[in-house]
Amino acid sequence: MNLAVVILAAGMGKRMKSDIPKVLHPVLGRPMLSYLLDAVNNLSPKRVVLVVGHRAQDVKKISDSKKITYVVQTKQLGTGHAANCAKSALKNFKGNILILNGDFPLITSSSLKKFMKDHEKKNADLSILTALIDDPHGYGRIKRDQNGDVIGIVEEKDASREERLINEINSGTYCVKSSFLWNALKKINSRNKQSEYYLTDIVQSAHKDSLKVNGVIVSDSDEVMGVNDRSELSYVQSVLKWRVNESLMRSGVTLIDPETTYISPEVRIGRDTTIYPNTHIYGKSQIGRDCVIGPSTWIEDSKFGNRVTIRSSCRITNATINNNVNIGPFAHLRPEAQIMDGAKIGNFVEIKKSKIGPGSKVSHLSYVGDAMLGKDVNIGAGTITCNYDGFEKHKTVVEDNVFIGSDTMLVAPIKVGKGATTGAGSTISKDVPEGSLAIGRARQIIIKDWKRNPKEKKRK
Repeated sequence: MNLAVVILAAGMGKRMKSDIPKVLHPVLGRPMLSYLLDAVNNLSPKRVVLVVGHRAQDVKKISDSKKITYVVQTKQLGTGHAANCAKSALKNFKGNILILNGDFPLITSSSLKKFMKDHEKKNADLSILTALIDDPHGYGRIKRDQNGDVIGIVEEKDASREERLINEINSGTYCVKSSFLWNALKKINSRNKQSEYYLTDIVQSAHKDSLKVNGVIVSDSDEVMGVNDRSELSYVQSVLKWRVNESLMRSGVTLIDPETTYISPEVRIGRDTTIYPNTHIYGKSQIGRDCVIGPSTWIEDSKFGNRVTIRSSCRITNATINNNVNIGPFAHLRPEAQIMDGAKIGNFVEIKKSKIGPGSKVSHLSYVGDAMLGKDVNIGAGTITCNYDGFEKHKTVVEDNVFIGSDTMLVAPIKVGKGATTGAGSTISKDVPEGSLAIGRARQIIIKDWKRNPKEKKRK
């Protein structure tokens, strides 16, 4: 099929009560518009036109695809006006045009393919994707004649009492022959209660001209649920969350409590991995086999090997963790943290832009930033790499088999050679040679018979 796609994403979304454009509100950590773009890309369209308006630059940022052409709807005068804004971008296109609203994160490419296949099979000039729902409040209603042919769509605010009883609703998704679309858009007007140009009016135009109008009922009505407010946003996320979690469980991943586990669709998790409750895994994260994650852990854009254990209440962002690693509880891995095979990151430890070598341990209450640790290094409790001088970041290098005593301050730039040791409570500001002991403490002084002055008792 020679296909072009027009996505209407210019609206502000007033019922969201937000400064953020509606299509950018997140669902499982991703803007809802990105789900629709994924579904559309799977159709291999010749062109994709995204109609933007409110905060257009922010909407454009979510996709860098060269296939997308952006057109701006400067005034939001209705869906018909929005669709007509795409005319200049498609003026030489001949074929079918798929029109969708940008707030459809649940629509699947398989349903869209079936919809377009039916459109071609029936040689329709216009096809409408519809749904049967128990509560059609707020949706435009599909009007059919006694033969079951679609003769029009009436919006909720313009519907009569009888029309509001119809439970077949318009999803806002159309497949239209380009030869029909632009002529039909010329004929629509804004004589309605909203004073807007409705895209739905092209149905009446087609019916009036005795053209073929095809209504295709989607098998799962959730797929065509639009998002107009925060309540609907929450429901859409719950549906998508269950899709993702069910797929993972069927692939061999154990979710202790799927209801409290939030995972983006693009996340990849190996078999026999167990995810505990209240865990969030987002972005392009990849988790290997036989891992144990959580509970109450946040992971984003990170890559794990096999047999990784992430204990309770950790936050991990843009980090790489190799095989047989233990993290947490209460650890924070910031961007560019690299944890090599068999390493351990313990409780209340923060790692930032650092490589922790194989078998090395940072077990307690420490900060390691802008550092390179070799293999089998032991970092004692309370150790800090002092990497920032107020102007620039500096690097700490700790070579293999080094023992860093508790409460050591490593003042960067600094290098601690192989097999060296630092005494507990030291401030180390100069390079430490291989195999040596570095102690940087003030000398202990003892004053005998020292008595503190008692606090003056309060007078009654």
